[in-house]
Amino acid sequence: MAARAAAVDLAKISNLGLGKNTLAQISAFRKRADDAKRQLAQLKQQNTDVDFAHYNKVLRNKDVVSQAQKILSEFKPVTYDVQAQLKAIDAFESKAVSIRPFSSTA
Repeated sequence: MAARAAAVDLAKISNLGLGKNTLAQISAFRKRADDAKRQLAQLKQQNTDVDFAHYNKVLRNKDVVSQAQKILSEFKPVTYDVQAQLKAIDAFESKAVSIRPFSSTA
């Protein structure tokens, strides 16, 4: 699955006439998203190799180590086709952007 990122111009969003509460929620969401991106980058840098030789030395039950090694070697991550969901999100987003909020000067 390809990563998808959309640039959000907060200046344009603030000019849409949204309430302060909505803008605060958008700002809080952006902060959480930035924190999640930072955590993901840190996790990607961590070593994910398992030293089974070490566990064989430390643990008495060698069967547990061999079973864990077998399970890990046979593990295949599941992949999902999310293109339909991405198309639905794009359609929703384009409709939401095309709708202008009601003007308070009307």
